[in-house]
Amino acid sequence: MSSYISGAKRSGGHRKERMNDTLNETRKQQVLTMYRQIDELDLLFTKYFTELNEFELSYQQEQMLLLFKRQETWTTTEIATKMSISKSAVSQVLKVLEQRDFVMREKNPENLRESFIRLGPNGLAYSKQIDAIEERLAEEMFSVLEDDEMKMINRSLALMIQKFK
Repeated sequence: MSSYISGAKRSGGHRKERMNDTLNETRKQQVLTMYRQIDELDLLFTKYFTELNEFELSYQQEQMLLLFKRQETWTTTEIATKMSISKSAVSQVLKVLEQRDFVMREKNPENLRESFIRLGPNGLAYSKQIDAIEERLAEEMFSVLEDDEMKMINRSLALMIQKFK
């Protein structure tokens, strides 16, 4: 093969690599922009959730209670797995939440060493307040986004969630 032909192939390959590098850099910048916008939205949504401050919950307590929006009953092991924290840490948080009537434990009749955890009276009140806030947010979003835009955002978010599971 002549050096001219092999040189042309090499330079064509380098151009392709440079184009790929540029595309990758562009996509990386788009992802960073998207991340910053999600962060900005999170900050803006904070004003909607300030009424939850009356419950005086820590971030970890809030995150644990939010799990009950997905599933009515949990075990300590399931919570630890979902939140990526130790069972000991879960037990400590649950102890405080139980003392404050946010959660209740009941023994699993099939395995007495295991307890099922459900929302208690204060946990149910917290959950209802979140439902009301989410309803207001949904109405706000509905007034800003078209159906196809909401579908695209939901699809994109679902893909990202699946990637990081």
